[in-house]
Amino acid sequence: MLVLHYDITSLAATVAALRLQRIADAGGTVRFQGIDVLGVEASLPVTLDQLEELERWTDRAEDLGLVVHRPSVRPPTLPAHLVGVLARRSELGAAWRDAVFRAYWTDGEAIDQPELLRDLAAGIGLAGDEVLGALADPKARMSLRQRMTADRSRGIGGVPVLELDGTFVPAELSDEDLRQLAGL
Repeated sequence: MLVLHYDITSLAATVAALRLQRIADAGGTVRFQGIDVLGVEASLPVTLDQLEELERWTDRAEDLGLVVHRPSVRPPTLPAHLVGVLARRSELGAAWRDAVFRAYWTDGEAIDQPELLRDLAAGIGLAGDEVLGALADPKARMSLRQRMTADRSRGIGGVPVLELDGTFVPAELSDEDLRQLAGL
């Protein structure tokens, strides 16, 4: 199975997710695995790698339908990925990624705020109370953090990272190569 490891605050990873979503929509086998690359609990100023990605990936993101503005902060993404787990369980993963990418890259929202995440999740059909409950659950947060730490220990650092049957492959493959890897 083809797995995309991505973080919301990486425009390169967002572009990879948008490309692979089209392949998944066409019947390709793709799993999307979120990872909070920095693993910090506080918002940071926009980082140099984000600024470099903006220069390189904005046109491609906009070609894929995502309007991109320079973000004002780099928030922790574990809370948004926690909602992503709920969305995937409800078969709303694609809708969630679309909503959270737009909230961050187009609208400049601080995607670590529980009320914002609840509202975004409700907009795609998740129950707001369930979202707030998951965000407040220390066991759910710890479990997700442990999975992300295990992913980092396997060598997943910067994103996007594609994984095929346990082997890491470059994310900047052609669309045709991605389709083949996804079984199309």
